[in-house]
This record gives sequence, C-alpha cells and structure tokens, in this order.
Amino acid sequence: MNDRRIARLQEQIKHRLAEILQRDLADPDLGMVTITRVELDREFTVCKAYWTVLGDDKARRRSEGVLRRARGFCQREMGDGLHTRTVPSLQFVFDEGIAEARRVDEVLRQLREERETRGDPTPPVPPPPPEADRP
Repeated sequence: MNDRRIARLQEQIKHRLAEILQRDLADPDLGMVTITRVELDREFTVCKAYWTVLGDDKARRRSEGVLRRARGFCQREMGDGLHTRTVPSLQFVFDEGIAEARRVDEVLRQLREERETRGDPTPPVPPPPPEADRP
C-alpha cells in the first residue's frame, strides 16, 4: 500500500475512533481520552491507536481498562466506516510522549517559581539575528 493511502487511512481511522469514543461508548470510567495518532503497518493488519487522557494516573488506569474492554467494539465500528477488504487488528497504546512533555513542563514551571521566590532575575533572551546575518 502506498504512503499517501496509508496516511489518509490513518487520519480517517483517527477521526473515526475519536468519534466512537466520544459518542458511542457509554462508560462512565472513560475519561477525557484523546487519540493523538494512529499507525498502520504496511500490510494493513495492525492498527496502533495512541491515546492520552486528561487527569492523573488513576484516570489513566480507569480509561486504559475501558479501552481494553471496548477494543472489539471499537474495531467493529471502525471497520464499518472503512472501505477496505480487511479490518486491521486494533491496539490501544498510551502515548508516553505527551506524558513526558507534561513532566518536563512541570519541572520547568517549578524552576521558574523557585527562581522567582529567590529573587533571581530571569536571564534575558537575546533577540534573533537579522535576516542578513543568517547563513
């Protein structure tokens, strides 16, 4: 399958899964889940849907359980909207990249607060060089 078709199908699956989770899945334990990206293999047999959830580790565990139980339902519903011969096997994978970015952001925020409480001025950021000086 060519790269453009795979990219188009990945985007279609991402939107369809988001719609299924928002409208069709009625489970109170499901938090504010966001599908961040979808990866399809070249043979169109495996579909990894990366997700994240708003909240703490408890919200993550609860949402992870819901997604694990609803995998078959989501795969069937996703397959109804695809115009392909086969439906790939759906796997939900927690997106660690978003969680890591949040942790880095939290550390930076704490450093800024510590600097402000000590009275250290923030170092000035030099302006970018003019366009003519750039290589």
